[in-house]
Amino acid sequence: MLKALTSPPADVQKTFGCVIHLLCNVDPLVPVTKQGKLAEPNPWKCVSVQLKNPQAFLDKLKNYKADIDEKRVPASNFKAIEDVLNDENFTPEIIYTKSSAAAGLCDWVKNIAIYYNIFCNVAPKRAAVEQAEIELSNANEKKKTMETKVAELMAALKVLQDQF
Repeated sequence: MLKALTSPPADVQKTFGCVIHLLCNVDPLVPVTKQGKLAEPNPWKCVSVQLKNPQAFLDKLKNYKADIDEKRVPASNFKAIEDVLNDENFTPEIIYTKSSAAAGLCDWVKNIAIYYNIFCNVAPKRAAVEQAEIELSNANEKKKTMETKVAELMAALKVLQDQF
């Protein structure tokens, strides 16, 4: 559907622009500057390259979560689309009135941004919990060792007190 649009509405272009920004530094077909930002001022021009193989494009989107999980997606990709994400008119329902395919992309953009934010906020907390559990386990082991040593010393003290 997107491939057939020669001059799409601004909302469709904005949606696809978000997708292209998210693919910067992840997809080699997206031209980037040395700073890692989108080199093409009009992201819609990248549509023809991306949609030459629609299945490969869909596979990139499906595998994007794995790219986030493996930390291959720079934070600058999401910073580049912050304004669009905060736009109250950037919703799948509104975009659907222009293009159902673009509405699906809009939904993907919004959801992957939510996932990225959760990943960035939750992953460090999970690591902290794992570290705390390791420390707790070590402390419990040390406590058990000390309790055993105290019990041995108390037994020795009792023997000495009985002898006294």
